[in-house]
Amino acid sequence: MLQAATKPQARQATMRCASLAGLDALLARRGVSLGQVCAGVGVDPALLSRPEHRLPVRQFVALLEEAARVSGDHSIGLRLGASHGPDSFGPLGDAILHAPDVAGAIANVSRYFFVHQEGACLDLRIEGGKVVISYSIRDAEILEYRQDAELSIAKMLNFARIAIGCRGWTPSAVYFEHPEPRDSSEHRRIFGAPVYFSQPYNALVAPREILAARVNGADLGRLTELHKLAEAQAAGSPRADDLLAGVRQQILRGLRAGGVSIEKVAAALDLSERTLQRRLGESGATFNELVERMRYELSQRYLRQDHLSLTEIGYLLGYSELSAFSRAFRRWAGVSPIEFRKVTAA
Repeated sequence: MLQAATKPQARQATMRCASLAGLDALLARRGVSLGQVCAGVGVDPALLSRPEHRLPVRQFVALLEEAARVSGDHSIGLRLGASHGPDSFGPLGDAILHAPDVAGAIANVSRYFFVHQEGACLDLRIEGGKVVISYSIRDAEILEYRQDAELSIAKMLNFARIAIGCRGWTPSAVYFEHPEPRDSSEHRRIFGAPVYFSQPYNALVAPREILAARVNGADLGRLTELHKLAEAQAAGSPRADDLLAGVRQQILRGLRAGGVSIEKVAAALDLSERTLQRRLGESGATFNELVERMRYELSQRYLRQDHLSLTEIGYLLGYSELSAFSRAFRRWAGVSPIEFRKVTAA
């Protein structure tokens, strides 16, 4: 039996309820009430009508996943994000709309993202002639957050279009960490670009030239106000660089890239292998235990998605052969993947 690592309790990361604006209307189209969904995850629906109220990120993610499950709309996060404008980010929206150019807007949002959502990471990388703007949740306990990821990337697209003043702008590509859903037509309609799943990160990919694009409505005075607000809030914000969360993220990326090792993870975190082993030990974990636990948790989620074949699931977990995945799963769960799928589908 795999045991969870223990670590000191800390204040949970939170995010603004403004990101749920419009969810009640989307649910109503499916004949589902917001109260019904909230009851499933222990959230008071009255709180969601207050944009500045902060909900624990774990609860926020669970609520969106529950909304998709109960309503049967498995693209509900995507549709919700596509409906949001700059006001859904509150003060952070100003960091986008009042920056001098797209590069400055991204830098501001990356620096002050915690004002809107704590415990998450917005990152920009330049890869040759492309710029990759990625989003991830830095919480070792959150492995499945499809709805939140799709909401966030869809909002990112809207903000890019508004910032550069071109409603028809489309990225070069869109990446998602989660496997491709049964129906991905809505993704391609909303983004207007190739959409790739089971990728190392959730991201928008665009030509590098977009960084120099001027932003409509740049206002340095408003940015100064945002800086003051963000710095005041920073003192009480949970750190987004928790070691277990960072290791989790690198393991996920390694599995989806076809291989994971402690050497690669340590290098990605700018640590020596020995230091990483020592710090994991202080947290009550070993690297191999984390890999095994994540594989087991992910395998259970993937097996509940009946459009994914066992071979595909094994590949997503980093196994080159189905037999290796089947043996590992039987060791974890005491039953074969096929038997597990039958039981959970009943």
